[in-house]
Amino acid sequence: MSKAWRRTLVCTVGVTTMSLAVAACGSGSGDGGDSSDPVQIGLIEPMSGPFADNGTQADRGASLCVDQINADGGIKALDGAKLELRKQDTGAAQPAQVANQAQSLIDSNDLSAMIGAWASSYTLAVAPVTEQNQVPLVTESFADDIVAQGYTYVFKIPAPASEMGKQGVIEVLNLADASDYPIERAAVVAENTSSAQVSAKAAVAQLEENGVSVTNEEYFAPGLTDANSLAIKVLSGKPQFLFAQAGLADMKILQEALVRQGYTGPILGSGSALVNPRYAETVGKPADGVFTSAGWNWDLPGAEQFVEDFVAKNSEFDFPGQEAGEDCVAVYAIAAALEAAGSRDPSDVRDALAQVDISDGTGSMVATGRTKFEENGQLVDATPVIVQWQDGKPRTVFPKDVATAEPAFVK
Repeated sequence: MSKAWRRTLVCTVGVTTMSLAVAACGSGSGDGGDSSDPVQIGLIEPMSGPFADNGTQADRGASLCVDQINADGGIKALDGAKLELRKQDTGAAQPAQVANQAQSLIDSNDLSAMIGAWASSYTLAVAPVTEQNQVPLVTESFADDIVAQGYTYVFKIPAPASEMGKQGVIEVLNLADASDYPIERAAVVAENTSSAQVSAKAAVAQLEENGVSVTNEEYFAPGLTDANSLAIKVLSGKPQFLFAQAGLADMKILQEALVRQGYTGPILGSGSALVNPRYAETVGKPADGVFTSAGWNWDLPGAEQFVEDFVAKNSEFDFPGQEAGEDCVAVYAIAAALEAAGSRDPSDVRDALAQVDISDGTGSMVATGRTKFEENGQLVDATPVIVQWQDGKPRTVFPKDVATAEPAFVK
């Protein structure tokens, strides 16, 4: 229950004993806050430190869409109240510290909802905090466990991490067969974070189900300084295909080491690093032809206006990254819930989020074209977006009905 809502209850009780209490409380707007007060949405992301590229994308995407909604008249059901982001930079904190940051963000503000926290390990730490405080959390994180805890205040936009690994492997193997490049041996290398391991294990299971021998499966702690020994291990079984998942800086170091060891075959990744606008310039030529499973891509239907506005406001980028798009969708989902609830109380917003169903406009720019949540909080029919880097940009190649390019297999 929000602090403003609690304040309204206290004021209502006060009226029964002292009429002057009304003056002290203020008239309000019937929803627990004065209509002139902004509706506060918490944004908890790594906006500095090693994951700043991701958190910055999230911040800029969410901020742009808050500005768009405010310019369009704000939340009309709340007399035009404007949205306001209350931001918390996680930096390079450990998950337990991020949980404390989330609690502080709630305690020091009057939040109607929260968005975050990028890394699945962060979100898994934040979710119990928002659940206990009854503040809805809309997340862009991948890990399956986020919606497997029985939480009722958590809503998840991207497909599960397990589907990221599984579906990506299926599509690349199908393409390999069609390209007369039979894959018999594969290797897996990924950071040892929760989401990455789930995706990698799902990739291993799917490869083996398809009769592909997984010769090596290697996991490493984020923060590589040299990957030569890791690359030697990964390539020792002479794989014809690699599943690789890491952050942007680590992916650069890893791919450079793989090239030095002579690997030039196909790579499938998963996660935000490989749809980051800076990936191609960071990694260079090895980025060409790389596939990845993503939660969102800039060329999805319905994203055209968002992309145009994002690039106009952030000219250093040629297109918005995954987190920018997902957090924009999160903002629109929360705004729709506020309109439906006619209240800024977080419990009311949670109930309305559970019923949100957006099928047009910027708020629907997900792979399925529909923003609606299942009972457990997962986006309905959530499917990975499989992209491939072509001509310096990640192009959607799956699902076929939203693809903007044909996949090109690099042997």
